[in-house]
Amino acid sequence: MNTEAAIGVMQDFLSRSPRSALEARIVCNDQPWLWRHGSADGVQTPVFEIGSVGKLFTTTLLALLVQRRQVSVSDPVKRFYPQLPCAERITLQQLASHTSGLPRNTIGYWQLMRRGRQLAEAFQPDDLIAFLQQLPPVFKGAGKARYSNVGMALLGRILGDVCGMPYGAAVDELLLHPLGMHDTHLDPGRYDARHLMQGHDSRGRPVPPFIWRGMEAAGVWRSTGADMMTFLRAHMGLCGQPWASLAERTTRPQARMTRDTQIGLGWMISVQDPWGRVAWHNGGTFGQHSMVAYALNRSAAVVLLTDRLPPWWHHLLPDRQLESLPRRLFGLCRERDTRLPKGVTQ
Repeated sequence: MNTEAAIGVMQDFLSRSPRSALEARIVCNDQPWLWRHGSADGVQTPVFEIGSVGKLFTTTLLALLVQRRQVSVSDPVKRFYPQLPCAERITLQQLASHTSGLPRNTIGYWQLMRRGRQLAEAFQPDDLIAFLQQLPPVFKGAGKARYSNVGMALLGRILGDVCGMPYGAAVDELLLHPLGMHDTHLDPGRYDARHLMQGHDSRGRPVPPFIWRGMEAAGVWRSTGADMMTFLRAHMGLCGQPWASLAERTTRPQARMTRDTQIGLGWMISVQDPWGRVAWHNGGTFGQHSMVAYALNRSAAVVLLTDRLPPWWHHLLPDRQLESLPRRLFGLCRERDTRLPKGVTQ
């Protein structure tokens, strides 16, 4: 891998989409590379909000409980919450693959744009079930991929109930602790404040830590680059079983999200030269932005964590998209490489 070229890619991105803190980690052929920018550079273990990347914890937990025969992906929601109008027609697989037809959020689009953070902070765990109870039994577009934070939050609640504990405790006990991901938590109070990266909105203004009670399974986790790379390495088969088997299940395509992207259980799956099929997910809160990706049939993975939500129009321009960086970085990492530099920090 060309270290100077990789640094050039990162600096070019920052010149177009400024972030005051950014951490990038790459693994190629089991060799690591680390690059930090800005306020993340002076912190030994910077902690970021990973947003919807946390949905992958939820779907991995589902795959684990399926493997243990505690649930089946074909189980209807009715088995767990028979009081919900939609309970009979929606399965756990549909919740995990965004094909349930459930709405994207409990908050309308314009409310989200104007008062999203305040409404999320006011939301309470019981509000999720109350919201679901007032929905119709059948949804237009059910069976087709339609991204839903509501569906993923319901899935997390169900899985926690199956485990006999809160969703976050179930993820911690069954996934994070066994993998040694000890710096990954829901509660920002679990961290020394010096390690928490300050989030910023699209105008660069500081925002408080992200809170959305009852919606944790949809993406309220915080983590470090090292922990997230451990998660990816487990999916790459580098941590043994049961993780490799769980990854095979969660990255099996279930539906088509866009012309170029399929969806498994949580994971988006696209073809990216030169590495073929790549599983990925991005995440955003009201103040931070993240991206993880790994090649399904090769030894390559990328973790990107930043402290700022980009303006909406940045998503329209590839050179300003955080989501475009894995493709560019994978392009610098060839199979013939025998090693990567141990790490570069800037």
